[in-house]
Order: sequence, then structure tokens, then C-alpha cells
Amino acid sequence: MKDTMKAKQTNQKEIGRIKLTDTRELIASLVDNEKLDLRVRVESDTYKGWTKQGFRLYLFDEIWSEFKKLIGKVDKAYQELA
Repeated sequence: MKDTMKAKQTNQKEIGRIKLTDTRELIASLVDNEKLDLRVRVESDTYKGWTKQGFRLYLFDEIWSEFKKLIGKVDKAYQELA
């Protein structure tokens, strides 16, 4: 019997990027219109591609709300240092 199952294609759309160093960028992408993916990409003479550094959050659950609160706390701590 031939296996007719196909792997699900993911739809990924870049939202934005931040230059971390001359060779590294943090890239934010929307995956399947339900997840935020934050990954580090390297462009150097010896390597071009994604690193293992990064994470993915579902946008439509409690984790997303908690993540936004955490970013608010990080921003508040930053403002206190500045």
C-alpha cells in the first residue's frame, strides 16, 4: 500500500527583524496565523542559516497574555535602569 499522507505545509510570514550584531538578526514571523516564532539567523562567511536559538508561542492561549505581561515587566525594569 502506498502511503498517501502528506506533511502539512506551514505558512510562515515575516513580521520584522532586529539586527543583533553584524552577522546575527532576530526575526519575528507569524506561523499558520496562530503562532509567533522568534528565531536568530546568522549570515557570516562560514555559516548562513537559522540557529537553534529561538522559540514559538501560540497567540490564542494564556501563554501569549503572560508573555505580553512579561515584556511589560522587562520594559519597566529597563526604564528604571535608564
